[in-house]
Amino acid sequence: MDALVAKGLYKVFRMKRFDHLEFDNTRQPTQNGTAPPIPDESIRSEAYFHKAAVIYWLAGDFELALRNYSRALEINSAFLEGWVGQVHMLIELGEYPEAALWADKALKLFPENAELLAAKAVACAYDGKFEQAMAYSDQSISKEDISSRAWLARAQVLMSKKSQIAETCLSNAIGVAGELAPIVRLEAGRLLARSENYYAALEYLNSAVRLLSKSALAWYELGCCQAKLGRPEAAVTLKQALKLHSDWTPAIEALKGVQTQGFLSRLFSKLFRK
Repeated sequence: MDALVAKGLYKVFRMKRFDHLEFDNTRQPTQNGTAPPIPDESIRSEAYFHKAAVIYWLAGDFELALRNYSRALEINSAFLEGWVGQVHMLIELGEYPEAALWADKALKLFPENAELLAAKAVACAYDGKFEQAMAYSDQSISKEDISSRAWLARAQVLMSKKSQIAETCLSNAIGVAGELAPIVRLEAGRLLARSENYYAALEYLNSAVRLLSKSALAWYELGCCQAKLGRPEAAVTLKQALKLHSDWTPAIEALKGVQTQGFLSRLFSKLFRK
């Protein structure tokens, strides 16, 4: 696929999902959440948009993360991380059939790529296609030098069937994560919380917020996990998420739920004391 074809695919995708969005150059963040100087368009590379995509993902802004991955591919259609990231953001947004479709498009460029096979496995698992998910995951972990993302995907697939082996896969993911360990710990915690293993999730998420202190997503996931366990610090944690991403609806709703629960608990406590 040459650059012109990639641009054509990007435009079709943009029409479908981004009609209501504009790429706001003034919102490109740095790791500390502030906007850097905007480079000249001619020197922006796929790496620039990839970095922005990861930061938006850590902020919980999956739409803009997806948009930046797409921009990276518009510049370089052979940029593997752009394809993998785009599929993962579609999964984050619950667009499972479309995620599988884009994984297939990417696999035409990168046949048998373990990262893309893993992403396709997750899309299938969340779309209720367990047999397909296992088949793609089997292919992914059959490759040499299995990556942390392949192990995370394996855990996601197995968790959809409540398999105890999933936690071993998470340990394997962290074991090979290297410099990606903070993000892998965050993902492990999110997966455990999703499978309602909140105590195990709490350990990973506490570690994640220490390593990714500027990530609204990490604070949000920790706050939600604390809320599920009835921890009083959940409100403070969710407020920290909102301090980093003030208009984030999921965090706002989660905080309202915690505050309502706290009010009702205090009310019932007073009634029973009487």
